[in-house]
Amino acid sequence: MTTKTSSSNGQDIRIIPGPGDSADYQALTLDNGLQVLLVHDAKAERAGAAMNVATGSAFNPERFPGLAHFLEHMLFLGTDLYPDPNDYQQFLGAHGGHHNAFTAPRDTNYFFDIAPEAFAPALTRFSRFFVAPTLDEAYVERERHAVNAEYQARLQDDGRRIEDALSQALNPAHPYNHFSIGNLDTLRDLPEQTLRDALVAFHEAHYDANTMSLALIGPQSLDTLSALAREHFSEVPDRGLTRRTIDQPLILDEQLPTAMAAQSLDQQHQVRFLFPIPDPEQDYRLKPVSFLSHMIGHEAPGSLLACLRQRGWADGLSAGSARGDGHRALLMVNIELTPQGSEHLEEIQAALMAWIDLIRERGVESWRYDEQARVVEQQFRFQQRQAPAQLATALSVAMARYPLQEVRRAGFLMDGFDERRIHDYLDVLTPDNLLRLYNGPEVTGELRSPWFDTPWQYQPASQGQRETALEGLALPQANAFIARDLDMINDGSTETRCLLDTPELDLWLHATGAFGAPRVEWRISLQSPHAGERVQQLVMTELLARWLEDSLSDALYPARLAGQGMSAHAHARGMTLSFSGWRDRQELVMTQVLEQLMQGEMSTHHIQRVRRSLKRRWQDEPGSALHEQLNRALLQSLITPSWTSEARLAALEEITPETLREFRRQWLGALHVQALATGDTSAEHARELGETLRARLSPKIALDAIPELKVLTARATPPLLRPQSRRGDSGMLYYLQGEGQTLEDQARLAILGQIISAPFFNQLRTEQQLGYVVAARYQPLIETPGLALLVQSPDHDTTTLRLRIEEFLAGFDETVMGMEDAEIEAYQQAVAERLVEREQRLGQITARLWQELAHGWTGFDRREQLAEAVKRQRSEHLQGAWQALRSRPVLVAGSDDGIAANIVDAPWQPFLVTTP
Repeated sequence: MTTKTSSSNGQDIRIIPGPGDSADYQALTLDNGLQVLLVHDAKAERAGAAMNVATGSAFNPERFPGLAHFLEHMLFLGTDLYPDPNDYQQFLGAHGGHHNAFTAPRDTNYFFDIAPEAFAPALTRFSRFFVAPTLDEAYVERERHAVNAEYQARLQDDGRRIEDALSQALNPAHPYNHFSIGNLDTLRDLPEQTLRDALVAFHEAHYDANTMSLALIGPQSLDTLSALAREHFSEVPDRGLTRRTIDQPLILDEQLPTAMAAQSLDQQHQVRFLFPIPDPEQDYRLKPVSFLSHMIGHEAPGSLLACLRQRGWADGLSAGSARGDGHRALLMVNIELTPQGSEHLEEIQAALMAWIDLIRERGVESWRYDEQARVVEQQFRFQQRQAPAQLATALSVAMARYPLQEVRRAGFLMDGFDERRIHDYLDVLTPDNLLRLYNGPEVTGELRSPWFDTPWQYQPASQGQRETALEGLALPQANAFIARDLDMINDGSTETRCLLDTPELDLWLHATGAFGAPRVEWRISLQSPHAGERVQQLVMTELLARWLEDSLSDALYPARLAGQGMSAHAHARGMTLSFSGWRDRQELVMTQVLEQLMQGEMSTHHIQRVRRSLKRRWQDEPGSALHEQLNRALLQSLITPSWTSEARLAALEEITPETLREFRRQWLGALHVQALATGDTSAEHARELGETLRARLSPKIALDAIPELKVLTARATPPLLRPQSRRGDSGMLYYLQGEGQTLEDQARLAILGQIISAPFFNQLRTEQQLGYVVAARYQPLIETPGLALLVQSPDHDTTTLRLRIEEFLAGFDETVMGMEDAEIEAYQQAVAERLVEREQRLGQITARLWQELAHGWTGFDRREQLAEAVKRQRSEHLQGAWQALRSRPVLVAGSDDGIAANIVDAPWQPFLVTTP
């Protein structure tokens, strides 16, 4: 690892990376003032770039709310050298690239990744967005509809709705409390100024080399990256601009204390306690707010959350800063309530203030700070690798926040215990400096938020009577789960091999030190021959998994803080236990989880809590994003065994605590166990833990007794499948399901998925403006290949969407049938390279090996086989596959506002048969 300096102004800037970071860094300042950070990562399989512009929705002109977001959209639609608005997306798609952008209050960020050999021509296109975007008037009207579609798609998102209501109780002069997305009403011509003129004026007033920061990452040398930066970004205009600041308070003194309530659409009850504080970004070296958030949000026995859970008032609690503007922020304590808890807001507030008092009086101790700093230092020392685009985005934003030399470590710094500074923040956490926001589905109110139409009302402010505070509050003890042995025991990697192989249990190991951290991941699948027989079995398995997590949440919270992750996931074949974290101390967690699963007391209190949580989750599915609902409906209909949320809810009502206890006893008595360990561990240690699994679980079932998941296929085109949705927009998922399951079949549709993606988006999203969510992708179901075409629209019904999709497909028929071998080579290469791309994190290789093991691919070379199959394809193979695909039945899921769902009637069932 090295750092270099090269700048036009003579600054000595050396990036401080983590101890395990093998990348080389170089900081540049171009002659136009643009700050650039170059990262040479020899292990990177892709290259990435991100440009951050230090302006965002907080700086919208008063007459044009949403203009910053609108500019983000318009910037992609043509430049001086590449006026075709589809060129950028088409180029990235042909070379396996991905791109996106986001508008935040203080930043607008643009990023992409791509195959390294295509990085230079991609930068040629990307750079022109910041040098000479056309902001073509021909696309202004069309793109304002795209922004409006994005706004319409979020109208029923509770997060947006509640934030809109909250903004009404804060300082109306602070820009964070204004509308940020934009819609047709706010983005339109005004008598004194057209929208396009406002767009150009905003761009010239805010987009400037001095307000931008660029990060380039790839396997290329620093000299090559430096040449690319200078060649492509030296023309970014230098208008002499400086980064703007916000000088308004988030909330006025006279507005506090106050309490308000807002209506949620989901079946959730939450209360947020918000205190105005200085923006903790100013104290990034000391992180006093991180320390306090850690203390307030602790979940160990004796914590505020543990006491509220014992009362049956809360299910979850989190704390942290929100709405930071560089000078001011809010400290937010968010509590997920039970319905009973929503009736005790005064007692909960008193308990919170008592908890803060306890921290103030006895919790601000150096050993607690040092313990947290130790955990953070371990994270910094052994940082997991990020995808190039993700890292470039993080670095480009950090460059706008912190000294350049500290952009890699700023988020991990805890430079020293400063008791006085911590108390400065504690001093403002008082009842008189508090805004309380409750939200629940039962809330009514004559007040309505202006942009998301959320009913809300003020409530009488609490008197904060301390005599109602909960008893039993106790500060956390020292964390016994923090890893001590962080030495590596593997240099390289070994082949994945089977350590234990019996009919009832098989254990596989992939020992590797390639990721540079003493971490280990475990996957343990507990498979039952009866798990998928009936919906009741599946629901009880889900309840058992949720109970296991919930019943250990207090005890294992210190383990999670120390970097030991654990989860239990129910599926159609049983349950998978996942463990991830440091090798040292991991066995403590695994032993405790197994002991709880086998012999832990299943209290009615815990069972009712997880039952309530599951019920709320399934009840709220009709309010989730429409494209998620359509995809879920497709999977539930085509993969068996599976059941709809309606069927699961009905089964849930019949299950009692005693039924679940008896289910656990029977379920544990008839299991097959399959396990995989990956990471920096030894065969001896893994085998010992495998023997522990066998001794504790006593598996009795052979693998061939576990039913396989099956994919159904249509023998004729069924009617439109409509899920239960309360979203106000329309959407369609048009699925073309392949017939064969060979590697050749999968390879051909994977290439077609790469080819179809960009033109589908360009025609239906960019040109026709059907909606904000538009995508075409390769979507296999287990081994059955398929293509999924998705459109979500606020303005067009499913009849129109289907017509437009089929018009596109008719045109795409000609595209495919006219392609030559040379035209598909780039797409083949993109797909093949993606398939065999080296994993960057331990979790990625674990997920791949686990998927291969679940399908019985114990050669663990499935992706290599598929990549070779991709390379073998020729244009005539794709043309034959496309013709066969187009001749098969089509599966369409869709939704329209006001038209009843039919998923409960299973309209596809008579048309479906098991795939051979």
